[in-house]
Amino acid sequence: GIVRVAMDNRLIPREHGAYAELGFPLLSGLVLGSPGAASWCFAAAAILLFVANEPLVVLLGVRGKRLQDELAAPARRQLAVLGALGGAAAVAAMMLAPPAARWQALVPAAVAAGLVPVVLSKNLKTLPGEVIAGAALSAMHLPVAAAGGVTGVLLWGPAILWFVVTVIATLAVHAIKSRVTGATPWVVPAAAWAARLALLAALVVAYGYPDARAVAIAACLPLAAVVVANRLSLSPRKLKHLGWALVAANALAVALLSAAS
Repeated sequence: GIVRVAMDNRLIPREHGAYAELGFPLLSGLVLGSPGAASWCFAAAAILLFVANEPLVVLLGVRGKRLQDELAAPARRQLAVLGALGGAAAVAAMMLAPPAARWQALVPAAVAAGLVPVVLSKNLKTLPGEVIAGAALSAMHLPVAAAGGVTGVLLWGPAILWFVVTVIATLAVHAIKSRVTGATPWVVPAAAWAARLALLAALVVAYGYPDARAVAIAACLPLAAVVVANRLSLSPRKLKHLGWALVAANALAVALLSAAS
């Protein structure tokens, strides 16, 4: 179709961790509710605009001058097609969604707007940039779930879960790299303590707040995986192992959430 014709393999998003950062919030939003056309349109808009990010950053020179010159034409074409389709899906979602879901859609939209200066300043790969991006992706659970009729803890809880897990995992990745480069030595103890405190907080919530127990227990799975990864002091060559461990833990978390809904 149109998307296949426009796609260039060199313009596929490189941040593989971001696939999970978007995929699991969309998945939880879909499985916890009764998704109709609005939920699917929100999910489609998020995916299309996510994929459109790579040609955008190439055109802005974030990937370097050589790629900017070499891929200018396909990047413009891909950005135009994906941007138009993503925008159309977003408009359709807003038209089809109930009012509550429309308000929820403003959350990821507002956070994503905060990425504009980050991208323009070419700071997307910094820790603050990755945290903002993670917040925008995690918040996509909100409109997808709300459009499917989800309310209460299962509406806002998973969005918080995914954001916290993203931040903790991002710190762990930066710590793994810093052990080799020595660029930001503070991040090594910060990553370890942040993961432990987040896991402890999830256990406290699970014990003390019955309404949020399912979400808190689900959060314990990926958080525990990061605690173990920090303890093992993995090398950068083991980053893929950490990534797949988190994918497995997140999948179990979604299964727990689904069972509780």
